[in-house]
Amino acid sequence: MPNSPQHPRLHVVDLTAADGAAVIEFLEPRLREQMDSTYGTPAFKTAFALDGIVRSAASRMEYHCEALAEDDFRDSLDRLDSLHAVQDAWNMLWRAVFPWREEDGYDATRWVHVEYVEPAAAERGEELKAQVRAGIEAELQAEGGSR
Repeated sequence: MPNSPQHPRLHVVDLTAADGAAVIEFLEPRLREQMDSTYGTPAFKTAFALDGIVRSAASRMEYHCEALAEDDFRDSLDRLDSLHAVQDAWNMLWRAVFPWREEDGYDATRWVHVEYVEPAAAERGEELKAQVRAGIEAELQAEGGSR
C-alpha cells in the first residue's frame, strides 16, 4: 500500500545521496526482473535504458551532494550550480519512480518533485504564483464584465 499522498514539501537543500540510493534500491529489483524476463525484446531495452538513466542520475546526485556537504566552492554561483544539478538529478529519479506510486514500498513522503532550492525560495515562488493567479483572475473578470 503506498504512503499517504500528504507530505511535507521538500527542498533541494533537504536532499541527500541516500534519497537517490533509496530510489535505486526500490527500482533495481523491478527493472532487473523486467530485464531478466524479457531479454532481447523492446521491454528489455526499455528497462535497460531506464536502469542506465536512473543510475546516472543517482551518481550525479551523489557527486553533487558530497560537494555540497564539503561546501568547498569558489563562489555562490558554483554552489548554486551544484544545487541545481542535485535538483535536476533528483527530479529525474522522481520521474523514473513515480509510475510505481501505487506499489508497496513506494515512499510518497520522500519521493516528490522538488521545485525549490530552499524554503525562502519556495515562499517567494508561491507568492509570485499567487500574484500571477490574481492577475489572471482580474483579467478574466474584466473580460467577462465587458461582454
